Amino acid sequence: MREAYSLAVDARDQRFDGVFFVGITTTHIYCRPCCPSRLAHDQHRRFFDSAAAAEQAGFRPCLRCRPELAPGRTAFAALSRLAQVASERIASGALNGHTVADLAAELGVSERHLRRALEREVSVSPLELAQTHRLLLAKRLIVDTDLPMTRVAYASGFQSLRRFNAVFRAQYRMPPSALRRGRRARAAESLRLTLSYRRPALIPGLPLEGKVAIDGHSGVVSVRNSAAAAHLVVDIAESLLPVLMPLIAGLRRVFDLDAEPAVIDGHLSANGLGDLVERWPGVRVVGSLERLEGAQPDDFQSTDKALLARAEQWRPWRAYAAQLLELRRRDPAPDMPPPPPRTGVPAR
Repeated sequence: MREAYSLAVDARDQRFDGVFFVGITTTHIYCRPCCPSRLAHDQHRRFFDSAAAAEQAGFRPCLRCRPELAPGRTAFAALSRLAQVASERIASGALNGHTVADLAAELGVSERHLRRALEREVSVSPLELAQTHRLLLAKRLIVDTDLPMTRVAYASGFQSLRRFNAVFRAQYRMPPSALRRGRRARAAESLRLTLSYRRPALIPGLPLEGKVAIDGHSGVVSVRNSAAAAHLVVDIAESLLPVLMPLIAGLRRVFDLDAEPAVIDGHLSANGLGDLVERWPGVRVVGSLERLEGAQPDDFQSTDKALLARAEQWRPWRAYAAQLLELRRRDPAPDMPPPPPRTGVPAR
């Protein structure tokens, strides 16, 4: 595994962005594998499966490649179902103002079993994982917005400004305000963030705007695709700031931004859909903003039982297979752009 990770870092391979992180022992900085900084010697590298594991080992995030912007791990990563669900709930803010015992009770397991599952499979405790999510979101808000530090602290899940300042200084060895020094203030009518994904990606139905309601907070969210930069640009009403963590987690889920297209496309190609994968590489199955809290990206809506039966043959990529089969039937779907002509094949 180390050799494969080293090759990915040497090649700055975008396919591994967010799949693992590399810590540089000489600087105690951790980076995304695609970081544009000068490559460190292999003996100075340590590899981590998560940002939380890197931070628990004493590394702080790179200010150049910004690990907080990396896409997340795929839902089909090699984790137990419990560790996967717990990680997703923690990323949504389940431990903000709540205890590990509360989360364990919600998941129907003992607190000890939950701790053991996460420490075994994610290499950090539930509280360490939650703290990393809070810190990385705070870092993003400090750099990308002009929100006052108090609002940054509460939007990131901290229960007090004092606690936020203490944890930030202890973990990153700098005050939060250091990230804003020398930067011009920007006027902001709404909160604008970017959500990265892995290339290639074909996301139908964008731009999109809708009213979102989470835990009693509601506001308008608009989403557009920046394909050249491989991210979505999301404008969020400030009324949704108190539920920013579950909102971001929900958007990533609805637009399937943590998918690994190379893995999915390879799986579908090996099972008879290679021609469609070539025409629409990285196609995503988009959920609904109105069902943000519970929506899954593989909620494929169809009354065609034969279509769904055929899609089941391509587990675990059922929704992608169903989407591609639907494209084959409609050739192409009305909301999909025309496929690019292939070399030596005339366009239809």
